[in-house]
Amino acid sequence: MKTLSAMLMRDYLLSMSLIIIIMSGSCTGGKDSSGRDNPEIRWTALSDELNSRLDLLENTETYTLYTAVPESGTFSHHGHLCYHKGVLYATWDNQVNDENGSGQRGLMRRSYDGGLTWSPFEELFPPHDRQVPASEAFIGTRFQTANGFAIIDDLLYAVTDVAEWSGNSIEEKKRAGIGKLCRSFEEDGSLGEIVWLEDEAPVPVPGFPTYKAADRSMIEKFDEYFRQPGNEIQLDFNTPKPLSDDNHRLTEPVPSYRLDDGTCVRLYRDMGSKDAVTQKEKEDSKSRRNYASFSYDDGKTWTVPTRTGIPDACARSNAGRLPDGQRYVINNIIPMNPGGLGGRSMLAISLSRDGLNFDRVAIIRFISPPLRYKGLEKTIGYQYPHSVVAENDLWVIYSVNKEDVEVTRIPLNGLYELK
Repeated sequence: MKTLSAMLMRDYLLSMSLIIIIMSGSCTGGKDSSGRDNPEIRWTALSDELNSRLDLLENTETYTLYTAVPESGTFSHHGHLCYHKGVLYATWDNQVNDENGSGQRGLMRRSYDGGLTWSPFEELFPPHDRQVPASEAFIGTRFQTANGFAIIDDLLYAVTDVAEWSGNSIEEKKRAGIGKLCRSFEEDGSLGEIVWLEDEAPVPVPGFPTYKAADRSMIEKFDEYFRQPGNEIQLDFNTPKPLSDDNHRLTEPVPSYRLDDGTCVRLYRDMGSKDAVTQKEKEDSKSRRNYASFSYDDGKTWTVPTRTGIPDACARSNAGRLPDGQRYVINNIIPMNPGGLGGRSMLAISLSRDGLNFDRVAIIRFISPPLRYKGLEKTIGYQYPHSVVAENDLWVIYSVNKEDVEVTRIPLNGLYELK
């Protein structure tokens, strides 16, 4: 296992006006509604000791699933992975220029040989409006955001959320939900029809296709699937987001993982103090830590989220459980603003044997390439990870600068060797 000493890494980060602040004991765990003490999630992977280190994973392989070009779109983001019946599936969002811009669509690729080769990218969910850049904002406003996968009656489906912007300018825009769509991957490799997971099919933008509504029993099966711990929708824009116990706004909850006693843990991204008004105030108030909520009844109810010790640039994180029982969190661990020098420029995986104390960390990707194309909400870095275990590997998908989409294969043995 290759390593970088924490001292050398610290010097490098200092040269960028950065310090990874270790906050073991920075969260109290809080209490649930009955007064019971919640667990405390600590991050002790680095310390001031000379033998502290950031591991560099060996024998990983990275594949590019999409390279941004003007002809097919220079924005790509919100990746998801699934491994089903021996096939790896990857989905993500794509737009001509901007994040959540009009006409944002869903693309996909799949691998039948364990990730060695991938099918050409294809359109999974076509646009619902004209694809226009920010310079032509509000000439068309409907877009979609990938929401991962569901397995219903042993059949795999992809799910996407459709919304549109309202308002007279970019500054005044508000997101209005339209509904969710699903599409199946048939046993013969073909794609099924696109169906609304709504009781009534929304009216399409003139000139764009009409899709039928699913029947009520099908909708209920999807609802039940996403209620199960570990299956929760991460980019759920229609559910109110909680406030933390220190009055921070939270978003993008990570699909939950379980502790040995059955307690479910769900991490959140910090959006800053609820009292912050301007964007600068929001950024300055962010803790640069993940927050955690706990469920003691299989995900039916959740505690008020509390701050953890896991450092985070404040982007979408990912979490799960390895076959040997270890829990992991994948996120951007440099605790600084994604803008400027790039808080999202390091993507890392932190490991815990009990799901509470994350005492080892390894770098997946570091030092992102320069941005090639301008676009609304573009930031540099390896961001919005999602992961899946497939046979003997952990696969991680992420966007690069919100332009390209890559996946990295991490052998499980390499993770098990982290000490």
